[in-house]
Amino acid sequence: DLGLATSSYADLVVSSYLHQSASLFDLHHQARAFLLLRNPIERATSMYYHRVHELGDLDPEISIEDFAQGNGIENNWMTRFLTDRMEGELTKADLEQAKDILKQKFMVGFIDDIEESIYRFMKYNRWKYAEDENQKMKEEDCVRDLAMVGSNINPNEYELPKRGTQAYALITWQTQFDTKLYEYGKELFDLQTKTYGSKERKKILKKQKKKGGKL
Repeated sequence: DLGLATSSYADLVVSSYLHQSASLFDLHHQARAFLLLRNPIERATSMYYHRVHELGDLDPEISIEDFAQGNGIENNWMTRFLTDRMEGELTKADLEQAKDILKQKFMVGFIDDIEESIYRFMKYNRWKYAEDENQKMKEEDCVRDLAMVGSNINPNEYELPKRGTQAYALITWQTQFDTKLYEYGKELFDLQTKTYGSKERKKILKKQKKKGGKL
């Protein structure tokens, strides 16, 4: 224990290891968790091409179908990390546990709704832009660039597997729990709109509720 939380040196901790990173904090130094969700099928497909063309740790002769059959794909990555079930077969109980953790512990955001998500994260964590107008403009430009261009983006052009193909069926099977968790995340995103959503998003949600629909 290096006393990271008690030192006040770090304002933000980024980790995929929820349960392990939780040990950094205590009753007097607590954290607020937030995360960005990405469509599991899109993530798995992007990971395949990233590993083949960028990391180089996956043989180019391995097809995306072979990858999805278990030759490198991460099985229900998000559900496993939330529940700390890295091995063995997942069950519906694990999915329900993951849903409960997501609901109780996290402010939810989405990669494909990044500007709204950043707005919510800032409000949730009480982060504000600088009072100095020049510095504020620089910070806003930085956030805008992140939203438009992003970071850690896969530079390779690729197409998602089409419905009805073997690749699509295999990836869907490997991410079946994550896909359900992703859809549940959308429900939480709507619920969190009332407290943390932007004015524009609140108006949209209000209109949707009047029509009896969803975002």
